[in-house]
Formats: sequence, structure tokens, C-alpha cells
Amino acid sequence: EGVYRITGGYVSLAVEFKDYVVVLEGGQNEARGAAVIAETKRLFPNKRIRYVVNTHPHFDHAAGLPPFVAEGATILEHDNSRYFLEAALSEPRTLVGDVMAKSKKKPKVEGVIDRMVLQDETRTLELHAVKDLDHSDAMLIAFLPKEKILFTADFNIPAPGQPVSPSIPTLVANLERLNLDFDRYVTVHPPTPDRPLTRGDLLALMKVAR
Repeated sequence: EGVYRITGGYVSLAVEFKDYVVVLEGGQNEARGAAVIAETKRLFPNKRIRYVVNTHPHFDHAAGLPPFVAEGATILEHDNSRYFLEAALSEPRTLVGDVMAKSKKKPKVEGVIDRMVLQDETRTLELHAVKDLDHSDAMLIAFLPKEKILFTADFNIPAPGQPVSPSIPTLVANLERLNLDFDRYVTVHPPTPDRPLTRGDLLALMKVAR
């Protein structure tokens, strides 16, 4: 309750707190970001989106952020890419109908160095920086300790017959370092959107990688 998975081939999570909502992953483009915002407002009609978490600055994860800027949400980003993202979103936007340009709002970006915790009496959300990752040196993962949900991007479950990503052992090493106790594993790019993934799925991949 209070944690919703918004699907469509690309997964975002909307996490409800007492007075606001946090969205994990804004989407691949402006249209996707707007759709995530609309669904979040439908689920939580009386709460503002205070934060949107961008797992890392690659275009297929950051391109959906402008509608969130227009909403007044603060972007939570790994500190390594904070200044890049601020600069990129502050450039002139000249496309007709650009929602961020019409809002005239400036991006608000907060950097996560190693760990950030958002917490109130209803829920806790932890953001952790991933260390020693080749894919990006600005990667965040999210963890909901009460619900035992781990949320990641680009640590993907391969299709049948495909090799395991070399990033999987790095993720598992970080999870062991952080001692995160999770049951459900939610990834932005799921292999089959309708099948929930588990800790066991991730550990099975680790065995294959080894």
C-alpha cells in the first residue's frame, strides 16, 4: 500500500509519503514523463510530487525529467552528475509546446553522494550510490526497507539464451556491502513486465555470472 508500479515496458515507481509523493524514474522522453505524472496524480490526487529520482544521467532515463521540472519537483541525482544535469536542463528550450519552457521554472537538483534517506512516520526510502560500476559512475539504487523492495535501472534480467550483464556481479557486491534485505526486485527495463522479480532471480543470475 502506498507504493505503485507504473508500467508500460518501462517501469517507474510512485512512493507515497504522508504529505507528498516520490517518483522513481521519470521516463524516456517528455511524453512518458507526462504520463507518469498523470498516473501519479490519479493514484494520489491530493499530494504533490516533491521529488523525482533519476537513477543515472543516460538519455533514456533523464529525458523524461522536464515535465517534472515544470511540476516544481526536485530532482534527486547522483552527485557526480548533478552539475551536468543542472546545466543540460538550463539550456534554452525552443521546441514548440515544450512543457518546461512554458512553465518558466528552473531545474532544482540535489546531489546524493553516498546515501540519502527520505523518511516520515509512514514510510522510509533509501537512495544509495553504486560503487565501481563501469556502466555509469553516477548510478543510484532505491530501497524500501519496510516493503523490502529494491529498485534499480540497467541491472537487467536477460532474455532466455542471452548472456548475463557484467554489471550484475557489481550490483550484488554493492548489495552485500550495503546489507540490503529485500524480497522484490524491480528494474526499470523488466524482461516480462507482468512477472514480479525476486531476490532469488538476482542471485541465480549471479551464479551464472560466476
